[in-house]
Amino acid sequence: MKVSVKVLVPVREHPKFNFVGKLLGPKGNSMKRLQEDTMCKMAVLGRGSMKDRQKEEELRQSLDPKYAHLTDDLHVEISALGPPAEAHARIAFALAEVRKYLIPDNNDNIRQEQMREMEIITAADPTSKDPPPPGIKRSSIVRAAAVPPRPPVPMRTATRAPVTTPRVMPAKTKIMSILDRARIAMEESYAGNYEEPYEPNEPAYDPYPVSHTRSSYSSHHYDPSEYDAAYYRESSASYGE
Repeated sequence: MKVSVKVLVPVREHPKFNFVGKLLGPKGNSMKRLQEDTMCKMAVLGRGSMKDRQKEEELRQSLDPKYAHLTDDLHVEISALGPPAEAHARIAFALAEVRKYLIPDNNDNIRQEQMREMEIITAADPTSKDPPPPGIKRSSIVRAAAVPPRPPVPMRTATRAPVTTPRVMPAKTKIMSILDRARIAMEESYAGNYEEPYEPNEPAYDPYPVSHTRSSYSSHHYDPSEYDAAYYRESSASYGE
């Protein structure tokens, strides 16, 4: 069973924030890790998903069904393939993880990790055309890359251990494990977004006094004298016919 969902990117509320760059990460590594962790396929689609805006407009005008998504709003398409319960569990986990990348914050943990990763990539490839992260000079990165690496530590020879086959996790346990990860991810996403509960205010009116006498309540029991005895005699006579 294949389950697919679309998550809209809040570009209209935050038009100046680069959501696509945060979702993809350096060299697309962030999106790759998301797919590996959640066991789902993901793709950034819609208007503004391509880096070359002129080419995007040309493909949009071509009316090719392959690029029909370019007429939609910017979104992330998430799909999972598997048994129904497992596929829905993967989607739930993926939704919780993707939500972290849709927070318009340039200084959160995700962005800081991406900046450190960009430093490492730029240091490993000084000829890269990608600009360094803000606040980092390329010269300092090149000097860091010029430092010779440490010699490799010789590996010790050891006896070969017997090969053990991995134990297959039962389907129910696997699904619950994915759901637990999704719950933890959602708790991390929603943490700190709620304010302290309001203190209950004192009532501005005087409470109505409760009467303990039974006279204030009207009785819903009927007096037998209110019933017409002739009605029942006529009814019984009609049944006897």
